Amino acid sequence: MKNSWRNTLFERILFAIIGLLLIFVCTTGYWVYDRLSQVSESPLPTNLKENRRFIVRDLNSNILKSDNLTYSYLYQNNPDALLDFEILESQTNRKIELLKSYKTDDTTYQKQIRNLSALVKARFYNLDTLMSIKNENRVNETMSIVENEVQNASEMARIKMEIRDRVNDLQTPQTQTQVQEEETKKKWFQRKNKKQNQTATTTTPAVQPQVKLKASDIAEASTSEIARKIQSVKNKAVSKESLLNMYKLDLEQENNQLSTHIGQIFQAIELADKRELLKETQHAKVVAAETNEIILLFSIISSLLILMIVLLIITLFNKSKETNAQLKLAKDKSDQLTEAKSRFLATMSHEIRTPLNAISGFTEQLFFEPLNQSAAKKVKIIRNSVKHLSQITNEILDLSKLEKDHIQLEKIAFNPANEIMMLHEQYELQVKERNNNLVVELDQKPFPNVLGDPLRFRQIIINLISNANKFSKDSLITIHLRYEELEKRQIRCLIEVQDQGIGMSASQRERIFEPFEQADLAVTRKYGGTGLGLSITKQIIDKQGGSIRVNSEEGVGTTFYIEIPFEKTEDKVDAPREPSRTDFSFLKDKSLLIVDDEPFNRTLLRSMFHGVNITLLEATNGLEALEQLKNNDVDIVLLDVRMPEMNGHELRKKMAEMETLDQIPVVGLTATLNHEKRQQMLDSGWTEVLTKPVNPEEIRRILYQIYKDNSMGTQLDEADFKSLQKLTDNNESFYRELLQTFVNSTENGLIKMKEHVAEEHWNDASELAHQLAAPFKHFGANNCYTTLKEIERMGKESSIDPSIKELMEVFEEQARHIITQVKEKLN
Repeated sequence: MKNSWRNTLFERILFAIIGLLLIFVCTTGYWVYDRLSQVSESPLPTNLKENRRFIVRDLNSNILKSDNLTYSYLYQNNPDALLDFEILESQTNRKIELLKSYKTDDTTYQKQIRNLSALVKARFYNLDTLMSIKNENRVNETMSIVENEVQNASEMARIKMEIRDRVNDLQTPQTQTQVQEEETKKKWFQRKNKKQNQTATTTTPAVQPQVKLKASDIAEASTSEIARKIQSVKNKAVSKESLLNMYKLDLEQENNQLSTHIGQIFQAIELADKRELLKETQHAKVVAAETNEIILLFSIISSLLILMIVLLIITLFNKSKETNAQLKLAKDKSDQLTEAKSRFLATMSHEIRTPLNAISGFTEQLFFEPLNQSAAKKVKIIRNSVKHLSQITNEILDLSKLEKDHIQLEKIAFNPANEIMMLHEQYELQVKERNNNLVVELDQKPFPNVLGDPLRFRQIIINLISNANKFSKDSLITIHLRYEELEKRQIRCLIEVQDQGIGMSASQRERIFEPFEQADLAVTRKYGGTGLGLSITKQIIDKQGGSIRVNSEEGVGTTFYIEIPFEKTEDKVDAPREPSRTDFSFLKDKSLLIVDDEPFNRTLLRSMFHGVNITLLEATNGLEALEQLKNNDVDIVLLDVRMPEMNGHELRKKMAEMETLDQIPVVGLTATLNHEKRQQMLDSGWTEVLTKPVNPEEIRRILYQIYKDNSMGTQLDEADFKSLQKLTDNNESFYRELLQTFVNSTENGLIKMKEHVAEEHWNDASELAHQLAAPFKHFGANNCYTTLKEIERMGKESSIDPSIKELMEVFEEQARHIITQVKEKLN
């Protein structure tokens, strides 16, 4: 004990040291992270500054482009240069506005940008002015053209005057004059065309002289006057052009000065940026050096701390080797105990179920025998005790199935209020044995039908009633049932089971739902039980999406509160029927082989088929069964799994090796069965596997399914009229009346049953099948009787099964065959 305490103290101290070291490492790491964050937040060149530099470069480029566009327009007559110049001016103004948005707090910078904006605007204005006066720069050329045209016009006028003077002076014949005139015109046009090839000319209409002068004198005077005026205009235009040229020269000189000032501003901005960048770079180098020192220091400290942690962990590992060895030894022992427990449970289950199978089976046989009142009461007590013992045995298997999630909940129509009232009637006498009183309280409003698993619902209530009755005496046990409406068609079923028993403490309430747990050992010794009932109850409720809680006080009593959600349904719920002996008449003329090493199990199975014309063969082990199969024509085998010499698995394997035996249906009977084992057996060729103690109704269901699958077509009966005649004591009129009644009732019943099945009124179809079955029995129509009983059974289960409709077709063909024979007998 002292060594264990020392080991625990050492481990705690060691873990504390490791924890402190880890905290120190984390603190150092955070400090390094903080320093690195400062580096990342230090003023390094940002995208904003880079953008500013790019804008300055773009502005410088735009200034050069503006010059190029201006000269392209002035000297190359490029018409697109004007539009490009306007776009460039707009872009330049936007970039200057962007520069204004940077360094708003720096007055020097903002002043530089304002100066830059004014200079750029002035420069663009000058360039725009240069392009606007481009059309006024070609006065000399224009005036030369005008002068040429005037000279041409004067020459034309002079020629015409000469012609007229000659005509008047000489008064030559008209033809001679016309010839001379044509020659003169021809010479003039030749000179005119020659001048037009050199330059474009315009004609000016000649002025008709009002005074009779010589044509040459008039033309010469007109020409001199025009030339003088043109010269005057030319002098003025030349003077104006000279002024424009001087203005253009001044603009270009001013642009050069503006470009110089703009360049100086750009240089100042770039120089300031370079200084700022240099300063920031130097600061970043200092911070990076500090960061490197921090990282180096952190690496050294971390390495030392990690080394210390590794040494401590190695020490702890070495120290815990002995503990691990002890734990491994304890685990091995625990695994061995668990394996032993599993083997024990399997063996115990088999050993208990084997005699329990005989007790349960023979008790069921005796329960339906005509006994006197005293014997019938004792048989009933034995029957109830066997059910209780079976329930205790099943609790262990149910717990295993629930833990592996192998229990599947059904979803059929039932009424919780009806189920609780039936359980009240069933357990009322059992509760009174301990002088307790069982009371059921229901709400005034009727409880709706719901979809769920009535078997598991009953199991929940039975466990709670048994638990309350076990721990109470001379007191009241109350079951209160009500429900709450939820959304759509959902309801919440609320159940309270209250007793006035011994109650529980707070610590006992915490573990009451654990498997194999009870309040304490004294409770187990005094009251008995497995301690599984409440655990299974809770798991079933949880599987349905519900909840259970407990409120208890020592010496006062206990109350369990259950909430289970259900879906409402309009389906009808079958009314409970009195138990009746299982009918195996459909196996008439069949051959069954019963294989079991326990004599009373074979006797029990034989008793189930009592009164049925069937061939029963027996074998005590697999070897005997194999001989029986080889020497007899066997239809079905009921085979126990655990037997000496050759067990059931070995026999089934031998049958699979023989083609003639492999087709025989084999139903396994075993005391120990789980989901995996059952599936393995079905995969290996077993038709079905049942758990002991055997339920006659379950065996009937399996055998009928095999019988139906193996039958070829519909087996028709031949009516036996002799038995009916003996029943009427040869009274001919009564005999005929019975025959006619059978025909009428059967035909009407057949029509109604087809309607019930078509409309899926399963309860009504089951009731009608029950009514029609007995008359067919009187005629010896065993196939009809068996079919009706199967329809009755399926109708009780309210199962929407397509096979019930197939059975209806089979019954109709069988029934009409019998009705035809009866009608022929009547005729």
